[in-house]
Amino acid sequence: MPAYSGKAQPYLDAIAESVFSSQEVRDWLLRGTTAEASYTGSQVLIDEQRAVRWRIRPTSQPFWANYWCGRDSQCSCRIEGSKGLESDAIFFFRNSLNRVLAVHIEFKHQGEPFSFGQPEAYPLRASCFVKTHQDRPTLNAHDDWTTILFCGAESRSDQRLSNFQRVITHAEAGRMMKAYPSSLFF
Repeated sequence: MPAYSGKAQPYLDAIAESVFSSQEVRDWLLRGTTAEASYTGSQVLIDEQRAVRWRIRPTSQPFWANYWCGRDSQCSCRIEGSKGLESDAIFFFRNSLNRVLAVHIEFKHQGEPFSFGQPEAYPLRASCFVKTHQDRPTLNAHDDWTTILFCGAESRSDQRLSNFQRVITHAEAGRMMKAYPSSLFF
């Protein structure tokens, strides 16, 4: 059986492909978030993100994937005692006012539980990254953030989902993104 990232990667790749190629998908992702009014119609910063992320060297994962806060206990962008130190994906959007939004994505397989502090850490980390991006050489400068979760419909009853500004089920993603693998919602 492949490692977790190998199992999640086809879904994350489909999200990235759709974000990079479709204004409709970018606007749909932001629907209902606090960023929607300011960032609808914004452009995605593919080349800029790749250049910053790969400033030192290319990563083994795609340039938009697996942004770590830090693997040590000194990371201030997490819940004490949690292991939730990374965002599965981040995409950067620039609006007409030249402001940049970091779109933090978390992916959960159908029925996959959160680890301790994981949902609570997402907005904490996103808020921290916007304040500390200048200290993180592989993170693009940005002004604002939003958090989005992709998960199974059964997760909707989890009260911790309120830590994400947008929750998208796999079925919703499959209807919106042609490349989204269907095995999670059929």
